[in-house]
Amino acid sequence: MGAGDAIRTGGPALQALGMPVPDSTVAQQAEDLIADVAPAFLVNHSVRAYAWAVELAWHDKLEFDPEILYVSALLHDIGLVPAYDMGACFEIDGGIAAERFALQQGQSAERAHAIYDVIALHMIETLPPDPAAEVTLLWDSTGVDVTGHRIGEVRDSAIPEIVAAYPRLEFKREFAARFVDQATRKPSCRVAQMVATGKLDAIANAPFDG
Repeated sequence: MGAGDAIRTGGPALQALGMPVPDSTVAQQAEDLIADVAPAFLVNHSVRAYAWAVELAWHDKLEFDPEILYVSALLHDIGLVPAYDMGACFEIDGGIAAERFALQQGQSAERAHAIYDVIALHMIETLPPDPAAEVTLLWDSTGVDVTGHRIGEVRDSAIPEIVAAYPRLEFKREFAARFVDQATRKPSCRVAQMVATGKLDAIANAPFDG
């Protein structure tokens, strides 16, 4: 079984919860890419971010493009991977990498840039007026996984199923270490502001084990 296949084996758990799991070529190639380049804790976080986003979409009655949201969620932290760290803020590096990837996979310029926007804006302090649904959903869903933001608006029954399908694997410790590294090397980026204003404590106190 390849690394990308490991992501897909968890798909039935999400489908059992009623979630759309795209099986297009670009979605499968995104699975393969992130599984090949990122550590397992970050891969699982990325899939969970998609799952929480779907849950919040249902709660908020937001319509969304499953493929754009899925690819964006899978690749939203690729800028934390050394090979994709070009020295800018990691969400910008990740957005650029994901947009290039989408274009290489035959996506239109419009769809590729939509993926860039979802990723580049997921760390922003305040969302711009009238953001795309996918932007709003990933902005909120990454918060669910990192700090427990809006966890009370996720179905209770879904939480153990999602975490069992994509275990956290010491996510708090590993993710906090990446945040500290980014903040230290890139003091002008949003991540540095977050670390300086208590984000590490929020990560540690998230309502998840590990």
